[in-house]
Amino acid sequence: MMTQPNEKTIVGIATPMGFGGVGIVRLSGKQALIIAQRMFSRPLKPRHATLGQVTGDHFTDTALAIYFPAPHSFTGDDVVEIQAHGGWHLLNRIMQTAVKHGAIPAEPGEFTRNAVLNGKMTLTQAESTIDLINAESDLELQNASRLQAGELQTILTQIENDLVSARAEIDAYLDYPEDLDSPTVPWAKIQQVQSTIKQLLVTTHDGQIMTNGVNVCLVGCPNAGKSSLFNALVQNNRSIVTDIAGTTTDTISQTITYHGIKINFIDTAGLRDGDLSPIERQGIARAQAAIKHADLLVIVVDATTRVLVDFPRTKKHIIVYNKCDLCPNVPSDGLAVSAKTGHNLTRLLHTIVQMTTQNPAANGVLNLTNARQINELRTADQILTAIKPDEALDKIAANLTLALAHVGKVTGSNVDEKTLDEIFSKFCLGK
Repeated sequence: MMTQPNEKTIVGIATPMGFGGVGIVRLSGKQALIIAQRMFSRPLKPRHATLGQVTGDHFTDTALAIYFPAPHSFTGDDVVEIQAHGGWHLLNRIMQTAVKHGAIPAEPGEFTRNAVLNGKMTLTQAESTIDLINAESDLELQNASRLQAGELQTILTQIENDLVSARAEIDAYLDYPEDLDSPTVPWAKIQQVQSTIKQLLVTTHDGQIMTNGVNVCLVGCPNAGKSSLFNALVQNNRSIVTDIAGTTTDTISQTITYHGIKINFIDTAGLRDGDLSPIERQGIARAQAAIKHADLLVIVVDATTRVLVDFPRTKKHIIVYNKCDLCPNVPSDGLAVSAKTGHNLTRLLHTIVQMTTQNPAANGVLNLTNARQINELRTADQILTAIKPDEALDKIAANLTLALAHVGKVTGSNVDEKTLDEIFSKFCLGK
């Protein structure tokens, strides 16, 4: 069970470090209004933006201040936000002035943590805040918005209710066996919970790709045109291109977004044997390491020579015949492309997305992206899967309780201080 937030008044800078037109210093707690008024030149009214002067040692700035009385605020406590000019030193001095008047610097994620403890948002909504802030594509933003809206919490709350109900049916027999004809296991209800959890876990692969991107490694012989193709795909002259074999001696990477999916392209040294320089050997070793960790290999073949490099066939791969502008007739086992003219590059990108993800977010499926949540639900699934209908009722009941505890670590109904510390330590100081 979650503990209640403490009584201290905290302060933090709610905007990123750096310089900008506006920066925000946030106060939250019982003394937030009193401390803010000691710094601000005009009295603050609830939910009104007030223009005035914020003053401290060695500075005065024209700023807006907004007072949100509890419980109608982000944290559920009294909150004052001071919107000053966005110089980092200025904002830091405003925060230090608030500390001088009695506030305490906020810990990472402490504002959001208090919002959870005060019932202003659920734990799943709080964790989705990081996804919302870090979103780099429309699909990430869409998925994070749905998590923020509480879709996952709704699903998991139903799971909790079903597990509690199933446990209650078993407890009824265990407590009053003489009142019931025969013991029954609510197997249909347990299987429904299992099915729902498995449906969520199916989305984790695409959820991780949505967040981290898919790693695509360009592999081939020297001078197959890997670097030219890499530059054409990322639309940036990142890799050096020459007629000299072995020009690329290191892995070079760049990320693009295609149809909402991040693709991390990795250009590698050409693979060959023979009397090689130490630098080229090291480049090939790095290429082999990149191949090992790639989600997909793009095997680049010079269409004019058709020399196919050795590669691990067990990994997902696409064979592309580059320089098809010089030799349009290519074997049927690959895709004809041209880094020079751009021929079939869009088709190549589309094939990469098709081969690495089912892209369920585009079809309205909510994706799990949080590793902690995934691990807890996976554990709950393993516990439920291990239950057998012919087991002793007290053992089944114990396993239902254990599975419920792991689901509760996601929803927040069964979370301890240590877990909260771990979750909110990943947040920034002003959030």
